[in-house]
Amino acid sequence: MQKVRLVIVGGGPAGLAAAVAAYDAGERDILVLEREPQLGGILNQCIHNGFGLQRFGEELTGPEYAQRFID
Repeated sequence: MQKVRLVIVGGGPAGLAAAVAAYDAGERDILVLEREPQLGGILNQCIHNGFGLQRFGEELTGPEYAQRFID
């Protein structure tokens, strides 16, 4: 049995944001559970530009935006 301090259920936009917020707050023992083969949720279907301007200062597609948080 794996023990972690924080488990986040769902690897979509909200789950990724929660993981990033926890990491930024100093938590390093994080597990994100996702039923799909890859993280990102609905962002993986949003292939148009327009994501990331506020956070990253550049236009990204949904999958590119999700990948920034995954990395």
